[in-house]
Amino acid sequence: MLTKLLSERYQVVQVLSQGMFCKTYMAKDTHLPNRPACVVKHFLPSSEVSIPVEIRRRLFSRETQALQKLGDYDLVPHLLSYFEDEQEFYLVQKFIEGHTLSTELQPGYRWSQSKVVQLLREVLEILNFVHSHGLIHRDVKPSNIIRRSQDNRLVLIDFGAVKPILTQLVKDQKNLVPIEQSTIAIGTPGYMPSEQQRGRPRPNSDIYALGIIAIQALTGLHPTQLPEDRKTGEIIWQHLAEVNVELTAVINKMVSYHFQDRYKSAKEVLEALVPLINLYTQINDKDATLLSKVCQSTLSAYHSNSVVSNTISVPFLEKPTSNHETSVIPKKSPLILGLVIGVVSGLILMIVSYWSVQIISPEPNMQNSLPKPRDINH
Repeated sequence: MLTKLLSERYQVVQVLSQGMFCKTYMAKDTHLPNRPACVVKHFLPSSEVSIPVEIRRRLFSRETQALQKLGDYDLVPHLLSYFEDEQEFYLVQKFIEGHTLSTELQPGYRWSQSKVVQLLREVLEILNFVHSHGLIHRDVKPSNIIRRSQDNRLVLIDFGAVKPILTQLVKDQKNLVPIEQSTIAIGTPGYMPSEQQRGRPRPNSDIYALGIIAIQALTGLHPTQLPEDRKTGEIIWQHLAEVNVELTAVINKMVSYHFQDRYKSAKEVLEALVPLINLYTQINDKDATLLSKVCQSTLSAYHSNSVVSNTISVPFLEKPTSNHETSVIPKKSPLILGLVIGVVSGLILMIVSYWSVQIISPEPNMQNSLPKPRDINH
């Protein structure tokens, strides 16, 4: 971990990720009050990538301009700064507090269809914005989607400049050559479509990756565990999930093996999802209304029982009093109520028992035991 301040400002406190083309740090901005957290990305480290500094600088400048196109869009990390430090290049982005989607996609756990539709809707809106600015994410996966703590919204992260750079140039044994002539694979296995594996990603390569995440959520299986049709290369997954025909059709088109068969844009997928979005919105509204009615009925029953209880208990507990009198026994004390009822019941039981004994066993008549007068011997 770095011990010095980067650009005499950013203090690295934690390594978030480390790879050949990019190292990511959690840092503190020492120039601002309260030293807020930020994310610093070390762009093409010279210790890992043997590209001349002039070329790295030019590509770094090109990529910062591309990332600045995203502006202040709330659902992607905001680019705060970028700088060069001892011929090393760094990007500074806003830190987003939350947890990644990979923590929610646990093995064996299946999402509901409505939750998957909401996932698709949120991420497709982000991809539509990104693609409209001429950028392709190239690494859409659960660990690059954060559920933001403050509002529970999904945020797409890791727009590291590595991905666009590697679509421009790669290093062969002698020269730097266009990537179109290479076969380098950029992305994450399981979420990467065939054209991206050949080094030729397109905007609907991101759509493919999102469709794979939807299948992962519906089946509870990692993409590498999903079977494929050997002849067509298409993923076989429907038998592993409970999903309706409409959502199945949308997802299958998102993850078609050939990019020509997929949706051409994120906007096109959103339009296809409109009927499902409306359906689940109506269902959620009905559930919310039903829950509200149940809660109101429960509260009404509770208040009614309270009124009946107070009405019954008052005549037994206290005598009518004027407005200036204070009852010795609290009206709403269940402990005292039980005690008084117990005492009264005990007294009644004692009295009833006493009279029962008197009726069943009367006192003996003493006169019957005396001798009659005629039997006396004079």
